[in-house]
Amino acid sequence: MDSLRVVEAQDRFFDELAGVTDPEEKRHVIGEQFIREFETVAEEVDADYLVQGTIYPDRIESEGTIKSHHNVGGLPERVGFEGIVEPMRDLYKDEVREVARHLGLEEIISERMPFPGPGLAVRVLGEVTPEKVEVCREATAVVEEELEEYDPWQAFAAVLGKATGVKGDNRVHGYVVAVRSVESRDGMTARAQELEWETLQRLQSRIAGTIDDVSRVVYDVTHKPPATIEYE
Repeated sequence: MDSLRVVEAQDRFFDELAGVTDPEEKRHVIGEQFIREFETVAEEVDADYLVQGTIYPDRIESEGTIKSHHNVGGLPERVGFEGIVEPMRDLYKDEVREVARHLGLEEIISERMPFPGPGLAVRVLGEVTPEKVEVCREATAVVEEELEEYDPWQAFAAVLGKATGVKGDNRVHGYVVAVRSVESRDGMTARAQELEWETLQRLQSRIAGTIDDVSRVVYDVTHKPPATIEYE
């Protein structure tokens, strides 16, 4: 993939998100910066259109009163493109997978778990900081590895806040990490997976035992609805 270009933009996103705690404001900040980053690259490569992977559930939730997706309701009013192309905007997630299979894409792409467009920012409650995101990233890696045998539709870790704990003989005021694992067909509804107690214990042992800043691990048993799959 010689045409793939990676833009290191995390510092600019962190700067824009500094002090932002409201979930809706967070999504709009990310949507704004998302577009500005693409506009910068578009000028350099002389591109007039932005193609993005918006799907129907994104539109339903953004156009309703649930939450603004960064690529729909979170977009800024001023966009420096002649147009935004969304070839999958009328498809549900399971239909998108069917298209990917029909095109002959590898399973690592067609069957991969959904990942939020705003990134790990929507798996960090409150202000988004590099420290919290790193905890979220490390914990999610453990979750994906431990729950692979359950074949979840989506599984990840989220950082909720801080709580008192003890490691060794010392008091620790560390992060509370929530593990989320759900079954779904199209993402519009979802059911929390029933995990074996031994699996839950391995999760808490590995996450709290290997990530110094984590003091507590909990498992989210809430279905969608009433919860959404992601946290922010």
